[in-house]
Amino acid sequence: MIELETVLQERYRIVQKLGGGGMGEVYLAHDIRLANKPCAIKQLVPDSHLSPEERDQSTQQFQHESATLARLHHPNLPDVYDYFEVEGNYYLVMEYIRGETLAEKLRETSDGFPQESVVDWGMQLCEVLQYLHTQDPPVIFRDLKPSNIMVTPEGPIKLIDFGIARLFDPSKQTDTLKMGTAGYAPPEGYAGQGQTTPRSDIYSLGVTMHELLTGDDPTAHPFVFAPPRKLRPGISSQLSEVIMQAVSLNPVNRYESAVTMKLALEKTTRPRLIALPAKGRVMNDSKTALLPDTSLPTERLRTTGWQIFMGVLRAGGTIVLSLLLATMVLAVAGAFLLSFLAEQAIANTDWDLMEDTDPSYVLTEEEMSAGARIALKPYVLDSVEDIRIDFSSPDIASLVLEFPDEPLTVQTRLGVDEGAPFIMLERINDVPLYVVGGIISNGIRRGFQKAWEDSPIQVVSLDAEDTRLRVHIEK
Repeated sequence: MIELETVLQERYRIVQKLGGGGMGEVYLAHDIRLANKPCAIKQLVPDSHLSPEERDQSTQQFQHESATLARLHHPNLPDVYDYFEVEGNYYLVMEYIRGETLAEKLRETSDGFPQESVVDWGMQLCEVLQYLHTQDPPVIFRDLKPSNIMVTPEGPIKLIDFGIARLFDPSKQTDTLKMGTAGYAPPEGYAGQGQTTPRSDIYSLGVTMHELLTGDDPTAHPFVFAPPRKLRPGISSQLSEVIMQAVSLNPVNRYESAVTMKLALEKTTRPRLIALPAKGRVMNDSKTALLPDTSLPTERLRTTGWQIFMGVLRAGGTIVLSLLLATMVLAVAGAFLLSFLAEQAIANTDWDLMEDTDPSYVLTEEEMSAGARIALKPYVLDSVEDIRIDFSSPDIASLVLEFPDEPLTVQTRLGVDEGAPFIMLERINDVPLYVVGGIISNGIRRGFQKAWEDSPIQVVSLDAEDTRLRVHIEK
């Protein structure tokens, strides 16, 4: 420990100890050559267990890497403008940053910070990590954690401690020493487990964001993380997925770069209405986990009645999209466009109608709700927790999307028009749709008429009862 008022290099007068850890101490100093300008000095203490040869290598590495750090300039980094060795101890002289570390701010809250703040900090950290990782050679920070992130009075954050940063050498298989802080460091950060790479910093960023979101201390359970959404239900599923990918134990499964992770974080800030499926789109595991896994009877899947219903639901994704957009724009001109989209979606759906079927079927609310979960999964919002269909006699069917705050209910009236099924949109959360609903419903009607033009199957009636729907058809 350096005594206060000590002057190093005949230039830096030690004023105050700011903090420290296993690798050394950080001091506030005044640069007496520059009118007592404040600066921060990091004292690095070599591992006492190193052999003389290893200590020489450590000295050479410190000099080389300090020179590299001194050339770095980024808005989220303090300037490193000097380095030296005194009696076997190494020193980095950095810009003094005023503010409060995120570790200090965490002590003021037990539940974590608002996700908007955490995402903003995370994107800033992605930018500075991308800057470091794209140096030649790449600079790996290796000790990203809340206590090394300073929030300045002006707002931007600063990555403040380069005590164990290292240059990435692709020829090395492992790091010589264990580096990083337990709980925040990835498995490869420990001696013999592999070399730290840019993806090691991605892991530490994921751990840091997890703690900032939930308040859960990672040092209590290294390498074990519950999805943030499980600890704080208000956290979006998208953001929870980003964090869990970043903290994957296998580096290959993490984001390949900081810029890739930043793009993923940016997507969590965008308001999303509907996610339309691409051809052959595969749903991710997290979305599937939100919806109950209800298997469907195989005999139902082979019936025309069930195929008609599933076809309606597949086309229903675009219909629901049209409905939601129409209720927002509240413009007749927009409703005509959305009516056209619904017509095309239904008319171009492959209904796969067959003749070898019975003339009457009964579909229950439970079966149809399960079908809705399967058919509408690619279309629904990430925050939808469940989907169900409710019947009301004689011809009302309601599609209910369960959100965390309140459900969204789309009420429709079922009918038959010239042998084809028909759906009239009537209300959304008990609010009548009037003109807009009528315009879109006419598009739905035209779509079904086009789809049924050459169909061998004609729908006779659709009768809703308390918990089931009777479908009558003829060939």
